[in-house]
Amino acid sequence: MKFANLQYLWCLIIIPLLVLFYIWAFKKKKRLLELFVSEELKGKLLKGFSAKRQKVKAFLLIFAFFFCVLALIRPKWGFQWEEVNRRGVDIILALDVSESMLAEDVSPNRLERAKREIIDLLNMMQGDRVGLVAFSGTSFLQSPLTLDYGAVRIFLDELDTDLIPVPGTAIGDAIKKSISAFDTQNKKSRVLILITDGEDHNGEPIKMAKMAYEEGIKIYTIGIGKEEGAPIPDRKRGGFKKDSRGNVVTTQLDEETLQKIALDTGGSYVRSITGDLDLEKIYNDITKKVESKELVSGKRKRFEERFQWPLMVALLLLILEVFVKERKGSQTVLGIMVFLLLTTLPLQEVQAAPWDSQRKNGESDYQNKNYNKALKSFLEAQVKEPKDLELKYNTGNSYYKMKEYDKAFKLFESTAKKGDKDLSAKSYYNLGNTAYKMGKLKDSVGYYKKTLEINPNDKDAKHNLNFVRKEIKRRIEEEKKRQANQKNQSGQKNQKGQNKQKDQKDQKGQQGKQQAENQKSGDQNSTNNDDQNKVSKNENEKKGNKGKEDQKEQDKKSEGVAKASNEDEKDGKEKNKEDQVKSQASSIQNQDPETKKGSRGKKMSEAEALRWLNSLSDERKKYLKRKMRGRRSYQVEKDW
Repeated sequence: MKFANLQYLWCLIIIPLLVLFYIWAFKKKKRLLELFVSEELKGKLLKGFSAKRQKVKAFLLIFAFFFCVLALIRPKWGFQWEEVNRRGVDIILALDVSESMLAEDVSPNRLERAKREIIDLLNMMQGDRVGLVAFSGTSFLQSPLTLDYGAVRIFLDELDTDLIPVPGTAIGDAIKKSISAFDTQNKKSRVLILITDGEDHNGEPIKMAKMAYEEGIKIYTIGIGKEEGAPIPDRKRGGFKKDSRGNVVTTQLDEETLQKIALDTGGSYVRSITGDLDLEKIYNDITKKVESKELVSGKRKRFEERFQWPLMVALLLLILEVFVKERKGSQTVLGIMVFLLLTTLPLQEVQAAPWDSQRKNGESDYQNKNYNKALKSFLEAQVKEPKDLELKYNTGNSYYKMKEYDKAFKLFESTAKKGDKDLSAKSYYNLGNTAYKMGKLKDSVGYYKKTLEINPNDKDAKHNLNFVRKEIKRRIEEEKKRQANQKNQSGQKNQKGQNKQKDQKDQKGQQGKQQAENQKSGDQNSTNNDDQNKVSKNENEKKGNKGKEDQKEQDKKSEGVAKASNEDEKDGKEKNKEDQVKSQASSIQNQDPETKKGSRGKKMSEAEALRWLNSLSDERKKYLKRKMRGRRSYQVEKDW
């Protein structure tokens, strides 16, 4: 024998209390009769009255109550074998438990947020088998494929970074371990969801992904963390982990590898920055793209409900109590009331749901502002009642209080569309508040308007609508002011640039003028040099002519001396020769006065010589060339 609702056994405590009550009532009634009624009147007043029948009626009521409680706990005995066929998908969840998952760029940290998201995924699953693989530097199977989601939650709670002593992130090894965790006989409907925040250190993830594809496994990869990475907390020493050089170690996500793994196996890659893993979207994609298979086929015992028998006994006792009279013409009012209560009580109330206590606990925790416990209670109640809109609404409120606005928004949106008028109005109002918190002011206005369409007397919605409109107007004005300031700043920059260009042009103009003046002065210097050269040339020519005349006079004197002194010709022959050589040398010196003068003159610099040569006319250049040729021929004669 089994009982379905053992939580109602406490009702049996009422039975001894009823017995005590009836004993007290009978004695009290007897004392009052003796006190207020004389012996003569007793016979007349209590004519036809039986104390025994009164006690029988009390016992009938007590036993009827006992059988009502027995029916309420729903006894079951006897069973039948029942065919069971369940269809679904085999899903392995591979979760990274390396120390980098303790990074707090996602609240409270990456590992805890991933575990919460996996719990939400388990709440959405309907008939799928799920397994759990934990990995860091190595990997192991935490939970094999099972339909017992409660057991998977227990294993998931035990996951921590201290679970695996080998450091690192072995993605390839995690894929290999997940492949071995699937059923080797049936290769249909197999999915691996890989959640990590790092890059592979110890394996060959691409090679393992190709192996998974050959085994018919689709891999959905999820990368957690921001692009710039995050420091890793050091639990032992405090602060953050550092390398040998004292630099803070940050995690690095290898997105390219994760994308390639998903692409090679037909899955998809999701980047999670805020901690929202989008597992709901991934699960919906799995149910659409992955064909379900028959997971369980067999027989199970189905126990027969037997609550009808104690309930029928209770009804019979109550009916019997009605017909047992203390005296003629009397009826038991209590019996009639209990009979009517049991005959009109709906069967659903008799079979009260066990998750009602979880709902009440969640509402109590919510009122006490313990939102984490309230959320947990509401989620557990939703496992049994996934279509209960009030539970979804309460869950959304819990998420809102915990500032997880994305999840709250989805739940409010669902209850607003499917709920009744009152629930829709509340949901649209909460959607307006959530949209405002998310920064979607225009959407917030729309939701408040829908609230007022359903309930025009909602003062809170009117107040929030006016507030949001003023906020939008204020932000628009601030944006206009900011744009005007930017225009003014850009105008000032352009003006400065134009002034700078004008100054540069003026400086270039002044430099051009200065260069022109320098060139003009250089030309004047060259012309002055030409004039000086001409003057020196004329003087040299005059000196040359004078030298020639002196030479002629000396020649005449020498001839006269030779004729007058023929006698001394032999003796003075050598002397005459010496005089001729001297006269020739003096004539030679007189013929080239420029060379003699040039040796005594001041030397010009290289720059002045170039300017002077460039300023010469073509005739002057030809003259100098001829002169230079004459010098070279003369130099030969001189050497000779």
